[in-house]
Amino acid sequence: MGESESVGNHKEDQQSKNKGLSYIFTLIREIIAVFCWGYVITKLFFFDIDIFLAERLSPNYLWLLNYKFFFIIGTLAVIWLVTKNRYILLWSLFIFFYPLIIVFWRIPVLLLKKKSWNLTIALLDSIISFFKSFKRLFITTSFYLVSVAIIFGSSQKLLLWISIIVLSIMLLLAYIQRIIMVFKPAGIYQVYISLFNSYGKFIQNTPVNALDENELLLPIEEMNDKQLQKWVGDVQQLVLFNRMCLFVSRKMKSYQESGFNVVSSVLGVLLLVVFTVFSFAVINFGLYEIDQHFYSYTVAPSFFTFFYYSFNVLVFNQIQELTARMPMAQIALMDESFYFFFLVAILITLVLSFNTQKVANEMNEAIKNLSELGTRMEEHIKNKYKLDSIDIAIEVLQKLIDLKGSLVDLLNNYMKEE
Repeated sequence: MGESESVGNHKEDQQSKNKGLSYIFTLIREIIAVFCWGYVITKLFFFDIDIFLAERLSPNYLWLLNYKFFFIIGTLAVIWLVTKNRYILLWSLFIFFYPLIIVFWRIPVLLLKKKSWNLTIALLDSIISFFKSFKRLFITTSFYLVSVAIIFGSSQKLLLWISIIVLSIMLLLAYIQRIIMVFKPAGIYQVYISLFNSYGKFIQNTPVNALDENELLLPIEEMNDKQLQKWVGDVQQLVLFNRMCLFVSRKMKSYQESGFNVVSSVLGVLLLVVFTVFSFAVINFGLYEIDQHFYSYTVAPSFFTFFYYSFNVLVFNQIQELTARMPMAQIALMDESFYFFFLVAILITLVLSFNTQKVANEMNEAIKNLSELGTRMEEHIKNKYKLDSIDIAIEVLQKLIDLKGSLVDLLNNYMKEE
């Protein structure tokens, strides 16, 4: 007896130790990811922190910073080769995709845990919109990022001019697309309908291990274990689909009534403002790299100075630290000022509810379709399994299997709470 208790205590201690180590490693990985991306953002948008530190700590080895990328890749390759530890690769991928993990995994999970359904739907709309226009976004973003990289890293005037022109075109296309969306919504809610329609037809027409016609006529009490397993598997996924349709339609209705979609649109305009300010900051920085005499300045400007200058130009304000001196810089200034009127026009359409009404009509159609899909699935369950209602189907499932904590149980409880 004493030996059994000793073994049990040893296992508990080992599990506790493993959990502690796992937590420590997870924390270290998070810190490294935050540090790496903090360094990237600081270097791109504010100042060269690595050069700043190297000049003060070890100026003789400043030239090594030119090869830091190759040093990092080489170090990771050597460590992976020597240790043959797959966690090196997993950690590297985690750090590289950290922003995407935050946006597409951490934030959605947090919203679901907090039951912030309006925020969840707004985030789903953004994700659907992103993937719906993925091809266009991928092409334009690629051109945009390459142009930004050239302006930050090249001194060849021809490449700088080409990059400035590409950035100007990409910015103009972004505004054209946004204006088109005012008159023609993106069709995000049609995607909801299409996804639910497709999945509903799939589970109805291609059930896995379905009961045959003779088995469906049997009362549940007379079914053997294998038949009960088939019944439970099929009914459970049909009930789940019904609950999902009704749950999403209700939450979408609540989202529409809350006016949160208007807030989401306004946030979209604010992001467009940030994008405009940043783009013109890069364009002006590129012009400065071509010829420093394009601008007058009190001290040598950094990229942050151009970002500050670009923001002030957009709101028709001038700063003493940096002013447009030559025609090319003045053209860029006038061009950015012109975009301010585009932004006002887009914002007015939101206030006047022109675009909002179109989105509302699209949402109403999606809500109606999802509710009808849920109702049709309930009728399908009642007819196929000879049940009086879907509530009876859930009661039977609860008798046959433990639904506590399952998605069916959670959705059902959420709907009862309303």
